Amino acid sequence: MDDQQIDIDALRERFPWVGLASIDEPELSVRYREILADARKDREIVAAIEAARRSA
Repeated sequence: MDDQQIDIDALRERFPWVGLASIDEPELSVRYREILADARKDREIVAAIEAARRSA
């Protein structure tokens, strides 16, 4: 195992987003699935609208 300490300030300087988001995997997984489900519903709605327009 590596005994070196991580320099958080240097890390944040290089990658400013470090520490800005939760890294709790189950929460992120749930949110990701919600986003995908919403996107699928949105695509279905758009497809239905386009089909209705074509048939009109």
